[in-house]
Amino acid sequence: METSNSALKDRFAKYLGIEIISAGKDFSKVKLMLKPEFINGAGFVQGGVLFTLADYAFALSVNFQDAGLAVNANINFIKTVSLEDKEIYAESKLISRTRKLGTYQINVLNKANVILAQAMSIAYFKD
Repeated sequence: METSNSALKDRFAKYLGIEIISAGKDFSKVKLMLKPEFINGAGFVQGGVLFTLADYAFALSVNFQDAGLAVNANINFIKTVSLEDKEIYAESKLISRTRKLGTYQINVLNKANVILAQAMSIAYFKD
């Protein structure tokens, strides 16, 4: 992968063990193996883990060619996630772009491609 993508330097993503499946201009797919440490008090994967996975996929797709920063992000949790899912994925893709702003849709999925969460994020492009 030839890029100067600043997201590749993300220490938190590395700490969690997020793996890049694919990345390119305006899209990416990442994977996370679930760990017992990700479970919240209700017995499910903590929402912050899902958001972090979605946010990292977003960062990869935004910064692959351009330099962008998130100015807005929201997420809807659709299905609970447990350790039985074993691994989850996030796919980010550009859905709208102007000179300075890009809107991305990010789906968090299990390995059966069931949508677990959906996020929408807006990037501001510096140049």
